[in-house]
Amino acid sequence: MLKLKGEWPKYLLGLAFIAAALLGGGAASGLWTDALLQLFILLAATPILAARSGEAVDVRIFWLCGLVLAAIIVQMLPVSDALVRPLRSEAFSSGRLTAGTLEFISLGLGRTLESLLYVAVLVILLFALLRLPGPQLHALLPFLLAGVACNAVAGFIQYSASARVTVEGLLPYTVTAGFFANRNHFASLLYEVLPFLLYLATFTRMRPWAVASIILLLLDLLATGSRAGAVIGLLALVLSVAFFASRSRAGVGSLVVLAAVAGIYGMGTWFVLEARDFTDATRAQLAATTLQGIKQNWALGVGYGNFPAAYQAYEDPSTISERYANHAHNDYLQLIFEGGVMAGLLIAGYVAMIGRQLLRMRHSHFHKAAFLGVLFVLIHSVVDYPLRTMAIAVPFVYFNAILFHGGLKPAGRHIKGVIEVTNGRRRRRVPVTAP
Repeated sequence: MLKLKGEWPKYLLGLAFIAAALLGGGAASGLWTDALLQLFILLAATPILAARSGEAVDVRIFWLCGLVLAAIIVQMLPVSDALVRPLRSEAFSSGRLTAGTLEFISLGLGRTLESLLYVAVLVILLFALLRLPGPQLHALLPFLLAGVACNAVAGFIQYSASARVTVEGLLPYTVTAGFFANRNHFASLLYEVLPFLLYLATFTRMRPWAVASIILLLLDLLATGSRAGAVIGLLALVLSVAFFASRSRAGVGSLVVLAAVAGIYGMGTWFVLEARDFTDATRAQLAATTLQGIKQNWALGVGYGNFPAAYQAYEDPSTISERYANHAHNDYLQLIFEGGVMAGLLIAGYVAMIGRQLLRMRHSHFHKAAFLGVLFVLIHSVVDYPLRTMAIAVPFVYFNAILFHGGLKPAGRHIKGVIEVTNGRRRRRVPVTAP
């Protein structure tokens, strides 16, 4: 067994963060970049998990991750067709196996196995992050921001050009925004870290750099033309200011600047919405068709990763075109369609855990920034599928590790009273806590 010493695990995982931001911008299946990233994460995480020392992992995380993996594995096990056929649509109930006695819940074992590998690597990364000492987990933030900065600068250069710039041949997908194949996912990465930049601008000495980074990210968000990205970016800006302003050391001038930035960005968001039709009939049709599939496969689902094949059985012939639906553009509906009622229960359980953890960590600004990063990705998942890209999934796992890390829990506060402290022209009420 290895003993966890030094900071080399932090640097390995930090390099994995940067690599994910640069190589993980594709959402298609079978990308060699995703396979390379998964191998890198496994190599970085295995020594940490094998070490004798390390932080204890919250038992709730064990149960949740175990149930998630079990829900996927069960779909690949042969079970009696007498159990499966009554619980699934007739469109998928015949011609499964020539023997006629055993059947798989998943309609495509290869797709489900690929989903299992994707989720398993992220679970391993989560456990490795949770095992790190608290200071090392905190110190991974600069690596994450470095990867985001590379994307933001690349996106700024692309959108500053007179013509739309795309890059082909460099990665196994066409790069259209930053290092991403999809501009909506590029926007996801940007607003995902906005709370942390506001945290740095408010509570650390990195204020000038953080403010400059915020402005660059907001410009990129507007330049993408992504409606969801622009709206959630505005929400991220407003909620982050609301979360941090009450205990900020920033002066009135700084707050005025933040308000001005929020106002200007809000106007830009309005122009983005005006430039594009806010109603999206395609997404509405996808949701309606997916709901129809859920009604007929609600108990077991069709197997994780099998949405493209199963969706066609319910698609309206009048809406069929050269393009096919590879995702529902609503990750919650797609997961329930693929995983059945168990997927819905796991989603509900996770959301409840996140909400409860926020109440326990409400006095820690670092934890609140992590919560906001998780929240905005969950909101975006209503109209898209950001977590199906490694570049978004890796930071999402990092934010969850911050929320549930045993070594980063703020000490309980036992308030004995409140005193007024004068700092220049400002007066602040400061709680006095027991040791």
